[in-house]
Amino acid sequence: MTDANNLQLLTVRDTAKLLDMSEHTIRRLIKQRKLPVVRIEQRIMVTRSGIAHLIKKNTYAIPSVCPRSGIIFR
Repeated sequence: MTDANNLQLLTVRDTAKLLDMSEHTIRRLIKQRKLPVVRIEQRIMVTRSGIAHLIKKNTYAIPSVCPRSGIIFR
């Protein structure tokens, strides 16, 4: 059985608001197949699990010292 949170569907507009991005950027991510969607007739819906996957795939650790300048981040 699937988790109920994964089944929650968001519109492109709601996804853009949630991620603080433009609708154009969300549609580009969808077109590039970087953000999975569910199509229900003419509507394009984004799952919460798809958003979580996008965030996880694009999360990187920032080094504590910049290799070029030697600046230490705290």
